[in-house]
Parts: sequence; C-alpha cells; structure tokens
Amino acid sequence: MDDNSPNPSPPASTGVTLQRPFIVALLYLLNIVLGFSVFVGLILAYVWRSEPNTQEWERSHYTYLIRTFWIGFLAIVAFVVMCIAMIVVLAALEAEGGGGPASGVAISAMFAGMALFVVSLVWFCIRSILSMVKSGNREPMPNPRTWLF
Repeated sequence: MDDNSPNPSPPASTGVTLQRPFIVALLYLLNIVLGFSVFVGLILAYVWRSEPNTQEWERSHYTYLIRTFWIGFLAIVAFVVMCIAMIVVLAALEAEGGGGPASGVAISAMFAGMALFVVSLVWFCIRSILSMVKSGNREPMPNPRTWLF
C-alpha cells in the first residue's frame, strides 16, 4: 500500500496492548525489584489522569492506582513505626536486664508486623495486576475508591 494514500489502514492488532494504566501498574510491580519505579508510576498517574483527552475508563484506573499507592504507603509507614517501636521496647527491656514475658510479647508483635508487611505486599500486587488485566481490555475499574480489590 502506498504511504501517501488518504486512508491508511490501521496496524494489525496483536492482541496485546500497553495502555497507559497498564504502564503505571507495571511500574508499580517493578518497584518490588527496583525500589523507586512506583514514584514514576504515581507521577504518571497524576499527570495522565488530569489530561483532557483521558478517557473515563482510564481515569478510573488512575484513581484506583493512586489510591493503591497511598494506602500501601500508609501500611508501610505503620510497619516501619511498629518495627521501630518494638526495637525500642526490646532495647529498653535488655537495658533493664530482663527478658521475661514482655520480650516475648515484643517479639510476637514484630512477627505480626512482618505478617502485615507480607499481606500489604500481596494486596499491592493483586491490585496492580487487576488494573493491568482490566486496562488490557479497556475496562474501567468497577469501584476505584475501594480499599480492597
């Protein structure tokens, strides 16, 4: 076909599309390995959500992914605060020369905090993957303001 024709045909579909919400969710998942890409994804989500040509289904994904970041961020902050508090408690108990049941409670609380971290990580991954799947089909997120899935 001539490149100068007035009605060029669209490229053939491969079945795989990299929609902008898919890219944001992918950056979120890459954060597990890279440690910083979630911030790039968050910035892109805020920028792309405010563009005038953004479709409504995309906007629902951006809202969902932005909330995923902030809820996940709060969970990580809670985990870090819990760990620091437990370290301080354990250090205070050690300074008093004791262990006893209080140190057992502190260690149990640390393991509970680590479990919270793992659950938060799984939650973060599920939300990102759900957004990737739905954006691949150009479907909106059913409830972008939910705390769960």
